[in-house]
Amino acid sequence: RSLAAMPCAETHVQTPRGPLAASEVKALFEQVGFEPPPGVPLQEAFDLMMAALQQQMRQQQQLPSTPPRGRTAVRPAPEAVPAVLERLGVSARPLEPCGVELRGVDATRRLPPELAGALEVLMAEHGFVLLRGQGTAQREKGIEGKYLTGAQQCELSLAFGPGALHSTHGNHEECPNRDIFRLSNDTAHGFNEVGPEWHNDGSFCREVFSYVVYHIVKAPEGPGNTNFAHLGKAYDLLAPEQKARFAKCASVNSNGGVVHPLVHEHPVSGRTSLYVHTGMTGAVIERERAKADGELSGIRAWQHEEMDQFFQDMTALFDRPDVSVSHQWQEGDVIVIDNLAVAHKAAPGAHTASSGLRILHRTTVQGAGPLDADPALEFPLSLDTKRPCPFAEKGAVWIEGYVGFRWGDWRSRSTPH
Repeated sequence: RSLAAMPCAETHVQTPRGPLAASEVKALFEQVGFEPPPGVPLQEAFDLMMAALQQQMRQQQQLPSTPPRGRTAVRPAPEAVPAVLERLGVSARPLEPCGVELRGVDATRRLPPELAGALEVLMAEHGFVLLRGQGTAQREKGIEGKYLTGAQQCELSLAFGPGALHSTHGNHEECPNRDIFRLSNDTAHGFNEVGPEWHNDGSFCREVFSYVVYHIVKAPEGPGNTNFAHLGKAYDLLAPEQKARFAKCASVNSNGGVVHPLVHEHPVSGRTSLYVHTGMTGAVIERERAKADGELSGIRAWQHEEMDQFFQDMTALFDRPDVSVSHQWQEGDVIVIDNLAVAHKAAPGAHTASSGLRILHRTTVQGAGPLDADPALEFPLSLDTKRPCPFAEKGAVWIEGYVGFRWGDWRSRSTPH
């Protein structure tokens, strides 16, 4: 049943955080897979959804979780990586324009620390590593196929970064583990309508997730790809004036207000890279003059037209075939990304049932350090987006909520994640 057919007399509902527009409520229904009973007023439907989510949280607390291991990866010098891989019987084939396909890695077993460290070096340069044919015959949650169990995927994830998972997601009722984010084009099997815009996971945290592991549990028969864009290559393609300007800018996350630079040096490779979330940015701030008498003096927030053009330009840039790759999932595929080296998004068709059942498991590794703007810019670490816009310019964009600035023909797209 279409949510558009719901009674529409109500323009807002009351929530614990204040009024929420009817359009945003219906987007939330779609996002969490909640089907309101026919004829129920919007406020009552929202209350029913909240009760269901609270019940889900109680069930979530009973799911097994993954205790931290601590950092174990031993990162070799970049020039030593080929020798490490050869000694461990692993071959690497670089993909274009980003990614490396590996052979000889068994993700059902704990990775040797040297191998995990070598993969971190590869990911810092190439963005992600692809492991084919992982797992064994399973029937977890009634899904038959060759894949990793939830526990095995969590153990694999602990091999990287700080060796601890940072799980901020909700848990679908079919989820096998607290630390698994289960996505599907069928809401009976996982959350749908997630991630159609270019983004990095954990952007609402000061220490964004360091690594993310994606594993296909059920590969679709039709469209259902995930796209990955190399953020260093994207930066290299900027015009000189864009590089100069973006170096003085930062994004304000709409879901929490944390401030991240648009441009930064990758902590492992040192490569200058972009950092842009096209679905959860509430403002972009720019240092125009030196700080004077106030905390925000000399800083301006971008106007609607600037924001709209910026996100359309960045999307076109990330979509370029020399920047991004579209990965078609096969049974047993595992992709591990360096979350500061690549952005990602669900490709068109990933959310549609006509593609055949698609189930993807995601795990997120704790951040290795804060992603802060250059101290010389004197930007605050965060800004309270729940409060009125602190910038005086008329027309400055200032948005709070799960969904940030809506750009381009946003009505034709799914709710961003």
